[in-house]
Amino acid sequence: MQNTFKLQHPFTAPSGQRIDTLNLARLKVKDMRAAQRISNKPEDWDEPLLAAMTGLVPEDLAEMDLADYQALQKRFQHMLGLGSEPAATVAGDGAAGEVVSLSAGGN
Repeated sequence: MQNTFKLQHPFTAPSGQRIDTLNLARLKVKDMRAAQRISNKPEDWDEPLLAAMTGLVPEDLAEMDLADYQALQKRFQHMLGLGSEPAATVAGDGAAGEVVSLSAGGN
């Protein structure tokens, strides 16, 4: 199954190809394994997984407008079933989550 993602800010890839729409393919286990071989840190997996999902190479992703890249990340998270999580939790930007107060008493 493929989804289409229309860029708000089309760009020209280093290869000279004009990119205004991306076809998003569902990721496979092999895509995750390839990302894990690059780094053992989950925060480093976005780029290789987004590249696998879009069929672009990382150099092409680097030329994408930041607003489109962030929207693409949200779509990526939604496709993985993480779309309902707060963005800071999923993106792993280092922000602290909500503080929940727990009572010490065991009543």
